[in-house]
Amino acid sequence: MHPDLEKLVSRGKLDPAAAEKLDALEPGTFCAHKSWGAGKVVDWDRLNTKVVVDFEDKPGHEMGMKFAASSLTPLAEDSFLAMRHSKLEELQALAAGEPVDCVKLALQSTGGKIYLDDLEDLIKGRVIPEGKYKSWWEGTKRRLREDRQFIVPSKRTEPLEMRDEEFDHSDHLINDFREARDLKAKLKAVEAIVKDLGIYEDPVTSLGSVLEEIGEVAKKGVKLQFVPAVELILARDELANRIKGFELGDDQINVAEILQTETERIAELLEELSLTRLRQVLRNFPAAFGDEWPDQILALIPESNLRTIGEIADYLDQEGRTSRVVEWFELGLQQRTLSSDALAWICRERKKLAEPVFDEHTSLAVMSSLESDQLNDEGLVRSANRLRDLIVDDKELIPDLIEGANINTIRNFAGRLANSASFDELTRKSLMARVIKLQPETLDLVAGREEEEEVLIVSEESLARKKADYDRLVKEEIPQNREDIKIARSYGDLRENFEYKSAKEYQRVLMKRQNDWQRDLKIASPTDFSNADTSMVSIGTIVELEPVEGGDPLTYTILGAWDSDPEQNVLAYLSGRGAQMLEKKPGDLVEFSDGSGESEQFRIKEIRPYKT
Repeated sequence: MHPDLEKLVSRGKLDPAAAEKLDALEPGTFCAHKSWGAGKVVDWDRLNTKVVVDFEDKPGHEMGMKFAASSLTPLAEDSFLAMRHSKLEELQALAAGEPVDCVKLALQSTGGKIYLDDLEDLIKGRVIPEGKYKSWWEGTKRRLREDRQFIVPSKRTEPLEMRDEEFDHSDHLINDFREARDLKAKLKAVEAIVKDLGIYEDPVTSLGSVLEEIGEVAKKGVKLQFVPAVELILARDELANRIKGFELGDDQINVAEILQTETERIAELLEELSLTRLRQVLRNFPAAFGDEWPDQILALIPESNLRTIGEIADYLDQEGRTSRVVEWFELGLQQRTLSSDALAWICRERKKLAEPVFDEHTSLAVMSSLESDQLNDEGLVRSANRLRDLIVDDKELIPDLIEGANINTIRNFAGRLANSASFDELTRKSLMARVIKLQPETLDLVAGREEEEEVLIVSEESLARKKADYDRLVKEEIPQNREDIKIARSYGDLRENFEYKSAKEYQRVLMKRQNDWQRDLKIASPTDFSNADTSMVSIGTIVELEPVEGGDPLTYTILGAWDSDPEQNVLAYLSGRGAQMLEKKPGDLVEFSDGSGESEQFRIKEIRPYKT
């Protein structure tokens, strides 16, 4: 112990335990305080039993010796905090030029392990300016991950670690695979081996057993973790193909075998795989299904997304099966069984592989699909968005869709587009502008729609009934139809599947009903028919009519658009007879047809209010 400390202990001014700790904090020693950061002991004031410390933000700070002994931790001169105190500019240059070395110094100062929050406290604001720390760390993190000496955590609750510099990287990669607990972690480990395959001097010897283990692990996981298991097998095959002189045993599980036994799960697999892995799986179809492989791969299209459909078509094209692709899509267009993604593929590839099937009838198929997907929330999110976005973003698509079509087809397409619930109002107007630019004859569809949607007079009771019917449609009938389609689809071949076609046809009926009711409810204006204008026939009036030449008198009540009740002689104001009488006054003549070509004249005798 330092003589000065011994004297203070002998005089009773300092207890032995505190003196023992202070012995490691003699003047010139670097130290750390939990709140004040790095410091350097400047002096011991033995007379006042105090320690003088130069902290980073508190130079010349005095502390009682006992307090200093309990709150200060001595630091090595080459530690991160000591350098931050005495060689800040040097440390800043290191962080800017060699950020990995800067982090390495921090790890060496903390025993090879540090949490990211603690690392941030060490560096942010002093070594790296606060506003630049986030970008600095993102760049540094990428470099650290490339250096196998470091273990970079995926969560902030896990520490950043530094391995011993003498560790064997090749053995470590194998250990990573064997110690991984789930298939995704094992896949990541195998991909790391593939990436650093060059570090193995004799890969056949080093990795032969690992390749067999990969197959066994994947085989056990196929049922519960289907996609990761297949990815693991694909990674194994890639690794085996890169090792010269190595061949997998015939008893090893392969992708073709999985495709044969897990046919119903292939669509799910293709949707989740990366593009490279997806192409690998497609190349296994001939081995899995023999001569029937084109039919097997085409059968996946109804359940596939746009990316997968494109890859399926491209693969068939590369294998000389272009005509088979064209035939399949032609049949789908004829039967209106193509999904939104399949139609999006046709539209996207209309000047390439899909050119033979893209014609004037495609426009109506596109609108039917968009309308149908409005009934299917899942489809709307996944499929219709791609088709819808393609229509909006591809400025040449609408002109191409209506090119060469007859005016009736164009008006059909334009009318459905003008009323489509798949687009917001501004987008609809923009799309219709593209149609009108090429076909001015369709301008009346927009004008007629705006005029139609001014107002729809309904009774309060009929509005309540219509809302209830709409809710039942959306919450019960449409979901049930969606389930019916899923069940029918599971029966197999959609070309000969009556249940599927019937369910899809009913879906189109429901779709139109929903669109019509949605539009009507939007423009409905409820009334209780009080204060009706009885100076002429108007909504909310009772009209007495007498025949001009013999016959029986008639009495009609004119009410809202959804109040028709022929048995009670209640007419909707938009009905044939109701519209014919509107604005007529007492004494005016009206002429009604009896439906057989004959007509009869009546004179309006009296108009009185329906509600008094």
